[in-house]
Amino acid sequence: MMSSKCHFVALLLITISLIVNVQSTRIMDDSSDCVFKGPCQRRSDCYKRCGVKPPSRTALCQPMGLHGLVCCCL
Repeated sequence: MMSSKCHFVALLLITISLIVNVQSTRIMDDSSDCVFKGPCQRRSDCYKRCGVKPPSRTALCQPMGLHGLVCCCL
């Protein structure tokens, strides 16, 4: 009986560690998509900061936690 409990605990720990690892990798991939370059109010504010000409889909103005809106250059 004790052996099956140990197997269950080991399986549970492995599952939790895999979930944490996948989530941390996903977070790193999401943040690596953007190069953040200063505050903005609208998308057009980011064209000059990102060095692109309007209308460009590689410059975004998106929320970043408590910092408000930040230019995201793809």
